Amino acid sequence: MIGAVAGLLITIVIAILVFYNLAANLDASDLDSNIGDGDVNPAQNATNTTLEQAETVFQIMPIIAIVIVAVVILGYVGRIGG
Repeated sequence: MIGAVAGLLITIVIAILVFYNLAANLDASDLDSNIGDGDVNPAQNATNTTLEQAETVFQIMPIIAIVIVAVVILGYVGRIGG
């Protein structure tokens, strides 16, 4: 059980690092430049929206990790005491 939790937490950290490495190199300013209303670039808007959503998810992930660790600890405490 602890190995699965550690694997999940390591996977989450690696996913965050890979995403931000790819997102830093993403330049969508030239994509779909002929589409949209003048100053509005749909590809750039999609990139900005994706980054905002990812930021929200990555802010929630540490809370999820803490809850998973707490559940494992409570499971072991319950097993010892029960």
